[in-house]
Amino acid sequence: MTTPIGLRIDDPRFWDAADLREEVNRVFDICHSCRLCFKFCGSFPRLFEMIDQRSAENVQEHLVAHPELALEAARRRALAEAVVVKPSDERHEMAETFGDELPGLAARAADLDGAEIDEVVELCFQCKLCDPACPYTPPHPWGIDVPRLFLRWKAQRLREGRRGRRLLALLRDPVRIGRWASLAPRFAGRAQRSGPVRWLMEHLAGIDARKHLPAPARENFPRWWRRRRAERSTAKAPGSARGSELVAASSTAPHDAPGAGSIAVRATVPGDTESAARRTPVNLPGRVVLFSTCTVDWNSPVTGRAAVAVLEHNGIEVVWPAAQLCCGMPRLDGGDVEGAARAVAHNTAVLLPWVERGYAVVVPSPSCSLMLREEAPQLVASPAARAVATATRDLCDYVAALGRAGRIDRTFSQRFGRVAYHVPCHIREQQIGFRGRDILKWFCEGVDLVQECSGHDGTWSMLREHFADSLAVGLRAADAMAQASSAGCGASCTDCPLAALQMHQIAGIRPVHPIVMMARAYGLDVGDERGELFPAVGPGE
Repeated sequence: MTTPIGLRIDDPRFWDAADLREEVNRVFDICHSCRLCFKFCGSFPRLFEMIDQRSAENVQEHLVAHPELALEAARRRALAEAVVVKPSDERHEMAETFGDELPGLAARAADLDGAEIDEVVELCFQCKLCDPACPYTPPHPWGIDVPRLFLRWKAQRLREGRRGRRLLALLRDPVRIGRWASLAPRFAGRAQRSGPVRWLMEHLAGIDARKHLPAPARENFPRWWRRRRAERSTAKAPGSARGSELVAASSTAPHDAPGAGSIAVRATVPGDTESAARRTPVNLPGRVVLFSTCTVDWNSPVTGRAAVAVLEHNGIEVVWPAAQLCCGMPRLDGGDVEGAARAVAHNTAVLLPWVERGYAVVVPSPSCSLMLREEAPQLVASPAARAVATATRDLCDYVAALGRAGRIDRTFSQRFGRVAYHVPCHIREQQIGFRGRDILKWFCEGVDLVQECSGHDGTWSMLREHFADSLAVGLRAADAMAQASSAGCGASCTDCPLAALQMHQIAGIRPVHPIVMMARAYGLDVGDERGELFPAVGPGE
């Protein structure tokens, strides 16, 4: 049985170039013989095409060197065409070879050079849909793990200096970008749409000048949280109409330990005489740490505000440690596995004290919940990272679980008609069900499900060499969402903010997170998404 290394960067084999090439050859040969994943991205079709083309060239060269084989094959084909098929034979499958097929000359992955493998790897945008579709993933003895194998290849290329580092400083550090933009969000937004600025970004960083980039929010989520904490800390009476109890942070607590730099609010559901902790099953804590994600922090804080409002409305204590950083997915996608591991180690140290006190970690972005749940404990193989991963749930999965446990207030002040819901690829990869759809059904008349990849990825679609391909992939999702809207769906939803951005660029629609729709159904004031995430005007428009 083969156990894939995955992202276990502490395993000496991870950095062994010979071991990596042997694994690439093994996996590529299996994929070439299977071909089930031809439809997910450009990587697999290109791989099949290159090996098939090499096989055809091998056969052609052999036939040129041995013309007698070609002549004999032509003679046999002429005889076969002259044979009259009897009616009694039509029901039987018949096959015949003519001597020029030469299966022994079929190419294999070992015949591809490093540049050809680079081409296959670069066409992958880490949607990871091949993983749940593959019949040979663990526990199958073949142990196929294509997405992580590609990341391992990128990591070795980066270490060898064969992949440019020019993008990493800018694209792989969304926290730094967000903080800079938040200093003057309106100016940053205008600069983002400026032709000269975009020309510089394209020529210096490789970001396609046509790509719509996430717009900076006027009030980012960290700033909103601090303002909210200050308002509640100075309140003489409970600030929530639902009878919330303010739990003040201890001034003597260590930085970002539970109670430091954050605020916890316990809300009580009307008519509820039991505490949330008493009513909540052990595996479904009634208190959570919000891992808000970079996009929510700096581009779409309405999602964070809605998450806090909905959870508190249903009696859930919410804390937000200010020291949390990017999950590391942007660095991982670029092959910077060591940078991603540093981000994981940092966030593990921030989240673990809360997890040890029984808090769940909830994440409103599928890519980030995937990172914390599945990639982090491989990058940092420690009990702490595994504990945080085990305690982490995608936000909609957690809310849906509350609903199944009878913990959700189903008294909505308004209901909506039909909505279109796009299922992000990284929700499908986690195989946790379509919980965003399930939540929407609580207060919508119907949900039209769209299961198409948006083609965005974190930074893949931003790059000049991939921008056109990303739009081609995302067109199916955007068209399906637009058709649902034209067929009567009054709103569009997706858990993934970058998928929403992609669909906005292609079709002009503005999907929102299901938790935002839920907050609106309750009548909670969380603001709106205008001026957030979606650029007012795209470059060149």
